[in-house]
Amino acid sequence: MDEHSELLNQLYSLQKVGIKLGLERTNRLFRKLNNPEKGLKFIHIAGTNGKGSVCSIIAKALENAGFKVGFYSSPHLVSLRERFRINGKAISWKELSSLITDIWPTVKTMIENRDYVTFFEATVAIAVKYFKNTKCDFVLWETGMGGRLDSTNIVSPVITAITSIGLDHEQFLGETVEKIASEKAGIIKKNVPVFVGKMDPESLSVIKRTAETKKAQLFSIKGTEIDFSRHLDKENLISGWNFKIKNKKHVYFLPLSGAIQPLNLKLSYIMLKYLSEKYSFSLHVALKGIEKLRWPGRIQLLPDGKILDGAHNPQGIDEFVQTVKSCCPQSKFTIIFGCMKERNPANALKILSEISERFIFVPINTIRPFYPPENILKICSETVPTIPAEKVASSSDALKLAEDIGSKTVIVGSFYLAGEILQQYYTLDKIIDI
Repeated sequence: MDEHSELLNQLYSLQKVGIKLGLERTNRLFRKLNNPEKGLKFIHIAGTNGKGSVCSIIAKALENAGFKVGFYSSPHLVSLRERFRINGKAISWKELSSLITDIWPTVKTMIENRDYVTFFEATVAIAVKYFKNTKCDFVLWETGMGGRLDSTNIVSPVITAITSIGLDHEQFLGETVEKIASEKAGIIKKNVPVFVGKMDPESLSVIKRTAETKKAQLFSIKGTEIDFSRHLDKENLISGWNFKIKNKKHVYFLPLSGAIQPLNLKLSYIMLKYLSEKYSFSLHVALKGIEKLRWPGRIQLLPDGKILDGAHNPQGIDEFVQTVKSCCPQSKFTIIFGCMKERNPANALKILSEISERFIFVPINTIRPFYPPENILKICSETVPTIPAEKVASSSDALKLAEDIGSKTVIVGSFYLAGEILQQYYTLDKIIDI
């Protein structure tokens, strides 16, 4: 990787620009790159939670149906390469370096003219050029933040989807679910079908109004008749879901164990059904491909029995807690927790207290600002004072302490923390290739 480090440092230097929502700069960047997004079939997916899972399900299904499928996602767990996948395989360092080299003169010229390209905008451009150069049949296109002003919204998709609405990134998207729904609904395009997951009435009303204004046909999971049964492992712990379409004989398998995953699967199913009819491929073959899916860091059972999840906002953490309670109804856990600076630890600790017998707070090994463990410890003493808590210097120290304590353990609070933990159990390829 040494020969690539200078190029990566160039790219990462853009992080100092920070987050700048808006499409004007992305439009200028793409025009200077000769609009590489033209001609690709994008499946654009937004949502507070679940969008990565839905993207991964559809990507694996389309791959099994015989298509070459690009998948852009963010953030990454352990390597920037994860953001750019084709048929589940992450981009190579050589290909990534070539693409950074390709776009950098344009980025540099814009910066010299005080048109400051962000890190996220640059990765969006890299993704589009990669999928265009490799002639992908479809591109699963996950929004970063929001939708309306997100750089991914530069494309003209063949379908769009919104998985769920909850409070997240309120400082950028708004303080109410209605405002957040309005931002997510910004990906809806004129005459392009939009698919929605389970929504609260207020959010759904906002999305319906936007769809009507754009003359976009709206499809909902309501009334989608799929029977689910939990697929238990030998210890009745984290597993997946068997599912069967009503009036069909085949039983399929979704290897994602979260309690929310049946809803994600329903949304994926109605999207795949539409695509199979529009592009003439076997829906059965596509659904069979889902059983091959790997999606690390999402309610994942680690080799030593610890449970890992990247949940980081109230909705995601609550769904995580409900899943753990359904699998282990009588259990309490040691919880290793760390979060980023923009999060609200008090809310997270209140939710996690339902399954906690002890907290261990950790720093997160990232250049982005994280919540100092000593600050979380103080918040914990004020929020859930009856639960013992302590801080440690690193995630490896937290894992060792949890082993010494000897209780069941979960790790939650951030995708960055999840990535840090995964590297202590698996090789890079095991994490980044799905």
